[in-house]
Amino acid sequence: MILTLWPKRSKRRSARGGRAGAATVELAVCLPLIILLVFASLEGANMLFLRQAVVQSAYESAKAAAKSTGSRQRAIVLAEQVLTSRNISQSTISFNPTNVDGLAAGTPLTVTVSVPGDSRSITGIGPFRGLTIESQATMLKE
Repeated sequence: MILTLWPKRSKRRSARGGRAGAATVELAVCLPLIILLVFASLEGANMLFLRQAVVQSAYESAKAAAKSTGSRQRAIVLAEQVLTSRNISQSTISFNPTNVDGLAAGTPLTVTVSVPGDSRSITGIGPFRGLTIESQATMLKE
């Protein structure tokens, strides 16, 4: 008769331990990719939000300037209000032609609003770094 001092290990226990190790390795490999996807999605959504705000700002500004009683100053104030309500700063607003107040009825008027993409960036890195979001709106003077 053979006596053993150490009990035999069950196969079930060693298989469970090996699976836990594999899960740890899988997590170590996949976690950086998951984090990268999450931050890239946040940056992309943030840039879409910024673009939509710039488009809305250009439209509201052109609409205000195109009115028969509209002025350049009022159009700039409206554009900045739209951007400020969305916490966007560092905007550039330009008009073509520049003399909005003296335009004859039926004359086309173009408003261009541009904002640096870095102004709303979460991480400050990535494909949107240094990008300028710009939108134009053209209307006829009433």
